Amino acid sequence: MKLLALDGNSIINRAFYGIKLLTTKNGTYTNAIFGFLTMLQKLKEDIEPDAIAIAFDLPVPTFRHKMYQGYKANRKGMPNELAEQLPKLKQLLKYLGYTLVEYEGFEADDILGTLAKICEDTENECVIATGDRDSFQLISDKVSVRLMSTKFGKAQATLYDLDKIKQSYGVLPYELIQVKALQGDSSDNIPGVKGIGEKGALELVKSYHSLDNIYKNIDDLEVRPNIKSKLKADKENAYMSLKLGTINRQVPIDDNLNNYLLKEVDYKNASKMMVELEFFSLIEKIGLKPEKQNDNFEDDANQNKLSIENIDVFSLKLKDKLLKSKEVYLLADFTKDKNIKAIALNLEEEIYTTYNDEIIIEILKYLSENRIKIITHNSKQLFYLLYHYGIYNIKVEFDTMLAAYLLNPDVKDYSVEKLMNEYKISLFSNKSIDGKYKDMINKIAFLPRIACVLLKNIKQNDQFNLLNDIEQPLSKVLSEMEYLGFKVDRDGIKEFDESISEKLKIIENNIYDNVGYEFNINSPKQLSVALFEDLGLKGGKKTKTGYSTNAEVLEKLKYDHPVVELILEYRTLSKLKSTYCEGLVKQIAVDGRIHSNFKQTETRTGRISSTEPNLQNIPVRTELGRKLRKFFIAKDGCMLVDADYSQIELRVLAHIANDKNMIEAFKNNEDIHTITASQVFNMPIDMVTPIMRSRAKAVNFGIVYGISAYSLSQDIGVTVKQAKAYINEYLNNYKGVASYMQDVVNKAKENGYVETIFKRRRYLPELMSSNFNLRAFGERVAMNMPIQGTAADIIKLAMINVSNRLNREGLKAKLILQVHDELIVEAPYDEVEKAKQILTEEMQSCIELKVPLTVGVMSGRSWFDAKG
Repeated sequence: MKLLALDGNSIINRAFYGIKLLTTKNGTYTNAIFGFLTMLQKLKEDIEPDAIAIAFDLPVPTFRHKMYQGYKANRKGMPNELAEQLPKLKQLLKYLGYTLVEYEGFEADDILGTLAKICEDTENECVIATGDRDSFQLISDKVSVRLMSTKFGKAQATLYDLDKIKQSYGVLPYELIQVKALQGDSSDNIPGVKGIGEKGALELVKSYHSLDNIYKNIDDLEVRPNIKSKLKADKENAYMSLKLGTINRQVPIDDNLNNYLLKEVDYKNASKMMVELEFFSLIEKIGLKPEKQNDNFEDDANQNKLSIENIDVFSLKLKDKLLKSKEVYLLADFTKDKNIKAIALNLEEEIYTTYNDEIIIEILKYLSENRIKIITHNSKQLFYLLYHYGIYNIKVEFDTMLAAYLLNPDVKDYSVEKLMNEYKISLFSNKSIDGKYKDMINKIAFLPRIACVLLKNIKQNDQFNLLNDIEQPLSKVLSEMEYLGFKVDRDGIKEFDESISEKLKIIENNIYDNVGYEFNINSPKQLSVALFEDLGLKGGKKTKTGYSTNAEVLEKLKYDHPVVELILEYRTLSKLKSTYCEGLVKQIAVDGRIHSNFKQTETRTGRISSTEPNLQNIPVRTELGRKLRKFFIAKDGCMLVDADYSQIELRVLAHIANDKNMIEAFKNNEDIHTITASQVFNMPIDMVTPIMRSRAKAVNFGIVYGISAYSLSQDIGVTVKQAKAYINEYLNNYKGVASYMQDVVNKAKENGYVETIFKRRRYLPELMSSNFNLRAFGERVAMNMPIQGTAADIIKLAMINVSNRLNREGLKAKLILQVHDELIVEAPYDEVEKAKQILTEEMQSCIELKVPLTVGVMSGRSWFDAKG
């Protein structure tokens, strides 16, 4: 038999600190439980155990505390965010059929040691999973350890067996107890011998193997005299530390391994708890199904009576039903390249499906021509298909994906399957359904239930207008932008790529000349050796591969040696070449245009993101990076019209904070950064220098992001004291902003969320954290999100209004790109001036604030010409 023995407390701690803080919609912390289950699942897949035992500490003193009052005395108490998760985890593990083992007076380590001994005595295998190296002492030919950790939020397990211990430490596993007795353990407050560290302790144990042997030969030890003195002075502590560090393998627990086999799963309670914790992605992975929810709906037996029909002919009977239906639920299934595979319709408990392309198009045209109201999921994808077939007027009444996003912007998965889990909706169980239709039938059968719950919650949150007036109309605009794409100059990009390659070769040779030899510049380890060992530069933070060579470290060393600046330039050009030149060419479609994917449900602030490729991330900070814009061009006979909001976030801040000084400055069309510099530095406006303005600009934008004095000092190159003085002076002059910053945080703590002018929410469990850094993060987000989120909502409204007006006035000009606060329209030559007028008018008038919204508009044959 193979037993997997887990150190419950150790692993939940690793999970808690290794995974960002997660909460449910009602604020229940879940990251530690999620991480624990993820680690457990990985261990089960990798190890395939026959039995599993999970050991936990009890919150009472152990024999070690009674032996030594200082034992673990320096440990901080478990943070509240973790403490509240522990009982939930234990209960869930019991529901899932696992055996939990606890025993008063002993630690989880002791239970693991006892389980390991039981396995050894019975010739069975034991695999210990823990985040604590103390269990290494238990390793034998029958016992191994998986050392658990998390990296970038993902579980990792490193195997330690007899060979690994010998290779890593040069001693046998049980000898590690002797090492600990000498070096002590600061985390457990085990004293050891003062002045002897790990290296010295290992050398002594390698030579003498045990504490007894070391003290037996104390006068003949081949060590420095001061080591002998330390050993003699702390002999008592050494032996006490040996007792404290030795795992007790005689805990009176159940020694029948058969009793640690998995028990029957309590599916009902386990499923219910997983749904309450919102672990939708884990439910299927661990073999559960969501608990049924019958409130206001018929049960599954009745659901299975739904009429299901495959459409072979789009009959007059079905057309008549569509016309008479108050609303039609529609789902489309797509291939990876956005072609349609199938559609499913739900008309008052009658389900129709078809995989026939011609019938699909016929149905979609009929829905469009008759303006029949549609409730669907992911309308952007549907609209993309409709543009392909020249169908423009389908009326989407409700999009369940967008509604789910507004209700819970913190998750990444808004699929129908996930929503069925979230809202406890059981799968359709009729086994007679054709296999290829079953998935769609499951989804379309329960889409009305999902829509009903979502609509109710959207209205309760006062977010119906946000959904109906912004998000849903925007999906149609984004789909058109994706379909149209942006023309690029393929040959121009290739030539640019070749020129960068030549520059890289020159820089590479210069780097080698400076260092004195050739090496792999892209290898952090080799670069670390070159800079900090061979050239003798002062290293910063040391990593496993050597001293860190990240951008922050190199920026600080830029003036210490000419090679550093060369390396920074080399990295910039390499990124430009690989990500943008080579990357963009790969994304050019057969029509010569790049069709980026605009994601509407990706960010917590409501901003639109762009992928495949990310056109919002085209580098603009360097002259060379800006040149990339030269290769984004208008099609023949057209120009690009580029419109950009001026300081929109500061204008939103002035409005929301109702700051009289800031409002006055914007109304008078004054330079806000110069005004701020004048006030912060107590200087007449005409005497404000460029550097004063630059620092005031950093304060202006930094305030929006809740910047600290330290961060500001790093950004503008002044002392923390000076930076703090700038912030204080700023807040003294802009008292409305100062009040806003305080009020918005207090309100967020009270409500658990912040929201934009348009009622977009972001939930902030971090504000209740006992961890200072997490609370500070939450406060910064609370200050910033209403500003950034409102700016995002405004640009979305502007996109809708611009697109609608271009179409309404019968223009051929089309909106093809949005980048943060910037819109780009591709317009025929004779429509350029009209497009400029529409962009200006619609962007400036989409919302009425206490300050004017101003827009700069330019045009050109390329993005570079229009924007620079």
